[in-house]
Amino acid sequence: MVFAIMVSMIFMAQAQKVKGDLAPLKGQSKVNVEFVYDGVTYDGDSEAKFFKDNSDRDDFEQWKQNWTSRFREDLWEASFLEDLNEEVKDLNIDFGEHAGATYTMIVKMVDIDPGSFAGPFSVPCRLTGDISFVTTGSSDSFATISFTKIQGNGYQMSPIIEHRVKFAFEELGETIGEILKKKVK
Repeated sequence: MVFAIMVSMIFMAQAQKVKGDLAPLKGQSKVNVEFVYDGVTYDGDSEAKFFKDNSDRDDFEQWKQNWTSRFREDLWEASFLEDLNEEVKDLNIDFGEHAGATYTMIVKMVDIDPGSFAGPFSVPCRLTGDISFVTTGSSDSFATISFTKIQGNGYQMSPIIEHRVKFAFEELGETIGEILKKKVK
């Protein structure tokens, strides 16, 4: 009984909503991917408050710079793309930096709850946002996927905040890949 309740809570916490038709992606060999963090919140708080709450780090200025560049690009986005592409390999579509591709997938982060590390009481990172599929160069989407509280693997907890976020991006890539496999056949 407890197991059933936990499983249902996980599925409720990781809700995705697909609107529109993903069929235009069928037959594509490449899809451009862009990540947008404009206005992102951290557990509902502004980015400024998030940085203020983490300002006691010895290497704060370097960490802050890495948080908004290197961690995003080299850790989170790379992990998302790796897991997404692994999941959709049978579709023969490569998602990545392909400026000349017909279609672009825009991953808009709305909230990143970085979770916390407390041994067995740790809380994984949770991601909320929207993914829009557009013709490259256009802002009109033909399909969107909204995701709410996609969380990293609870067995891969880490005291390092950027790694907890990475685990959630991996799960997001896998989850979006599963949706695409079902909808783009």
